Amino acid sequence: MSTDLSAVVEEAYAVFSKYRPGGRLTVCNCDVCMAMETERELVRTPLRDVPSSLLAEYTNSAHGYDDEGDIATELRYFLPRYFELIAAHDPPDHMGMDQCLRRLGDASYRTKWPAQEADVIDRFFDAFLVACTARLDVEEWPSGWKTAFDITDALTMALTAGADGERLIHALESAPDPGAAVHFASLRSRVLQVGSTPIFQSAYLEDEQYEETAKRLGAWLVGPAIRERIEAAFFVVADPRLQELLSKAAW
Repeated sequence: MSTDLSAVVEEAYAVFSKYRPGGRLTVCNCDVCMAMETERELVRTPLRDVPSSLLAEYTNSAHGYDDEGDIATELRYFLPRYFELIAAHDPPDHMGMDQCLRRLGDASYRTKWPAQEADVIDRFFDAFLVACTARLDVEEWPSGWKTAFDITDALTMALTAGADGERLIHALESAPDPGAAVHFASLRSRVLQVGSTPIFQSAYLEDEQYEETAKRLGAWLVGPAIRERIEAAFFVVADPRLQELLSKAAW
């Protein structure tokens, strides 16, 4: 975990430290959601010790959101642990990173929560995206070399959690090359030209509320500034696998 990312995770623990859940959680206890014993284990386990698999049970079983009820308190209480596990690339969700902060999106934190809370959340997403660009391990697919970690997962997680798309773009632009350029190349491969409009494609951004964000991302990724960074990175990296990935995206 990067120094910046670790610092913002610790700050999140401090900012949300006043929140505590009650003896019972607002979860579904049906046969396919959370068993009563699992709920008791989650409540009695110290927050920093909650394993990803246990918090994933909460992700799967806490349905809906209400600003006024216990749900809002519970979400804030668990949020720093969500951040810590996500930062460690151990997201607490059985389906992966994309889904694990959907309830934060329902909370509309950027407009409804106190400024200090909203700020630390936004800075977590900024720091996490930048940290993700340092991951340059690759794997081979039938179509060629790709990054083993798809930064699309981190981007769509943040967007569906309610983060501002323009701010996320600025965060990614601030990330250093060649790492950032490699991931720009990966993201660029997801841009589909619809008529004269480039649109960033993701199954998680197909709802109407993300339409303009998908277009903005598409326009940004095919723009000359991103192409220039990809081209420059091609001549910097020594790994031929990364060169192939960059070459396909640039030319």
